Amino acid sequence: MKKMLFTALAVLMMVGYTTESQAAAGGERDYGAAAMLSMMFPGAGEWYNSGFKGGFPVVECIVGFICPCVKIASVFDAADGREGDRMRINFWSAP
Repeated sequence: MKKMLFTALAVLMMVGYTTESQAAAGGERDYGAAAMLSMMFPGAGEWYNSGFKGGFPVVECIVGFICPCVKIASVFDAADGREGDRMRINFWSAP
């Protein structure tokens, strides 16, 4: 239970830091931060790139923990600056 609480606290701190740095940069997105968020929780990086519009991508997060290919595709999508809310399942093709 301690590990889950620590992880949730770390993610909240990272989201707060990235939102704060984004506001300081004049609304510019930080794709490195988006990739880090997707490494911790698949789909969170694309959610960050969209400006936290819509709900958290719960299905992509759960599937990303089960299938590492979805997690890797999420990291690449977040690093490329994609904002799609749809889970990419054609991860074997070129990003």
